[in-house]
Amino acid sequence: MKKYIFIITAIIISSCNNSKKAEVVDTKVVKKELKPFFDSDKIDHYYLNFSDDDFMKIIRKDKNTDKEVEFITLFVHSFPDTIPQENFEKILLNHKYKKSNLSLKQQKEIENVFSEKDSLQDTFAACAAEYRDIFIFKKKEKTVGIAKICFKCGRFQITGSKLDTNGFGLWSELDKLKSIIRPNEKP
Repeated sequence: MKKYIFIITAIIISSCNNSKKAEVVDTKVVKKELKPFFDSDKIDHYYLNFSDDDFMKIIRKDKNTDKEVEFITLFVHSFPDTIPQENFEKILLNHKYKKSNLSLKQQKEIENVFSEKDSLQDTFAACAAEYRDIFIFKKKEKTVGIAKICFKCGRFQITGSKLDTNGFGLWSELDKLKSIIRPNEKP
């Protein structure tokens, strides 16, 4: 048995020594212009400070009110799945989402995060989303896009973009986004 282990170890070591190292070629990388997901001139951010315990109280009820059902659909499901004709912001305020005051610099940084990238998202969340952060992208005061983000598990929902948003959602992007909207919060 020891003889076989010795032979296998020798083969592995010799194959590692004979492996060719990849040559690094010094090439210039052309920086690609980032295409924003939305053609917008303003971004509004809404945040809900809502505990898991409060949410569990609502979903454990035998019968929910219409308002609670609407909240559950907004908080964990894919509502809205299209750009709503009615005032979506009134719905958010009705469920106690608070509107943030974003500077122009923050809006530009947020726009850069919500843009087409060369990277591909290759990790996916295994938890249920809790959409506490919602971004509304506007053009001439009309809603052109909505992005719902769960920073807890990395899930997101982007509605209204004509670009492919499947590559969005890297943890580095979400961390950057969170640092823009909550700069004083520790990671």
